[in-house]
Amino acid sequence: MPQSLREILGSLYTPILIPAIRIGWVLVAGYIILKLIDSATSRLRLLIPSSDILGVARLVQRTETLRHIVRSVSKAILILVVVLTISSELGFNIGPVLASAGIVGLAVGFGAQSLVKDVISGFFILFEDQFGIGDVVKIGDFTGDVERMTLRATVLRNLEGQVYVVPNGNIQNVTVMTKDWARAVLDLTVSHKEELARVFDVLQRIGARLAQDWPDRVLEQPTVLGVEKLDEAGVTIRSVVKTPPFKQADVLREWRRRVKDEFDKAGIELAQKTLAHTETLK
Repeated sequence: MPQSLREILGSLYTPILIPAIRIGWVLVAGYIILKLIDSATSRLRLLIPSSDILGVARLVQRTETLRHIVRSVSKAILILVVVLTISSELGFNIGPVLASAGIVGLAVGFGAQSLVKDVISGFFILFEDQFGIGDVVKIGDFTGDVERMTLRATVLRNLEGQVYVVPNGNIQNVTVMTKDWARAVLDLTVSHKEELARVFDVLQRIGARLAQDWPDRVLEQPTVLGVEKLDEAGVTIRSVVKTPPFKQADVLREWRRRVKDEFDKAGIELAQKTLAHTETLK
């Protein structure tokens, strides 16, 4: 086959076709490497048993973060290799270019300290798994979902759709609202005339059934902590339950519905002012 190509193409075979084939192989190899990296990071989730709900959810987030960062770095390296390969195949002497690039890079390095700081900070954020894509975080005055991460910056999107780009080097303190698990907190204010032991018993039964019916969203038995506050409105009783990230709102809505139904059946009267809210704790 090479001999027949030489006969057909003549003088064009060596100076054009061979370099073109080599460049094509570099591009194909780079594409295959990117696909292999994507496949490898996707298969990391198989290392954790499916019964470990929190482990799987967290690994999916971290895998997505790793995929974005590894892919961006791989693309940059691939582009550099392709450019150098094309230059070499076209007959350019890249030795002086590399030497000049080293000198220029050293000069630019002194003026790019903030960029180096961003990259180093991004590396440690990823290495320590401080947060990842899909987490809800608060960085300074910005709160939102982590939509994208690179070694240089973290991209957040808030509920209104606004996008914040935060350089990793500027991240001094971060609050992660969805790290590993969340907690739903339910405060109910009942009338002073109600017998508290009876109210506690009804709440415990509701919590037990909720944990039984929703095992994928209720990670442990709901706990009735007791009396949280006494005032003129009534007696405020607090209950808490641990949930997976992002699921505390769904659990609270169902929890409130069941409390309303059961209290109506038991004849337990809620005070006029009732407070119910969620908290996400690490």
